[in-house]
Amino acid sequence: MSIEQNYGVKFVAALALREKQIQQNYRPIIAVHKWFARRPGTLFRALLLSEFGDKSVEETYYRTHSFEGVTIADPFMGGGTPLLEANRIGCNVIGTDINPMAAWVVREEIEAIDLRAYTRKAESLLDQLSQKIGHLYKTRCPITGRKDADVKYFLWVKTGNCQKCQREFDLFPGYVLAENARHPSYVLVCSACGDLNEVDDPRHPGTCRCGTPLTTEGPVHRNKCACPHCGHINSSPFSRRRPTVTSAVRDGVLQSRPQRQAGAPVQETGSG
Repeated sequence: MSIEQNYGVKFVAALALREKQIQQNYRPIIAVHKWFARRPGTLFRALLLSEFGDKSVEETYYRTHSFEGVTIADPFMGGGTPLLEANRIGCNVIGTDINPMAAWVVREEIEAIDLRAYTRKAESLLDQLSQKIGHLYKTRCPITGRKDADVKYFLWVKTGNCQKCQREFDLFPGYVLAENARHPSYVLVCSACGDLNEVDDPRHPGTCRCGTPLTTEGPVHRNKCACPHCGHINSSPFSRRRPTVTSAVRDGVLQSRPQRQAGAPVQETGSG
């Protein structure tokens, strides 16, 4: 009956939420390969410690453990998260799955590797990729002005052209890029400069570094969009201009803007 006595729902739920929120930066070995609906490793560690430990999970979670003689079997192991967590606390593990990909993924996750050989190969691969395509993943840092900052991710921004003044504008239905459920804070895009801002309360988002007040509501509503330049209310479709692909650098994130007609050639231009 250890698990009923030692498991702490609130404690574990907070850990699991935090693990999901920082998954862009925290990548345990289970992230070596994608798998369907992975559950947080913190959940399975807590379940195992609650069952085989002699104290509450709050007391045992951060301690080292070695449950020699305990064997954990998972006949439907999938991506192997329970087995990985059991292995980390010293249990013997047995896993099976009808999917051969699952068997390969879990075996590669658990088996020991030659770290020196792995590091050499990884560095060699990175050098080759950097030489061939590294320049495509560089941008300007909006804070320091550095022009060779590494791109973290790409944002695709659909654009339109005002039917009155013909100037281009972004088609944002809303400026909330991420909520605080799986991210530590809300992330809002600045409507003026495109900077990314972390805010605690979207009802009172404050202002961007450029001085523009932040907002969660975008200009597009029910196939209507007010031009931010002249105020004209545009109706869908918003763009019928010449077919081009332009690249704009905003907030350290390279955003590609496609404007293409069917069957037309594509010209790629960059700015930075």
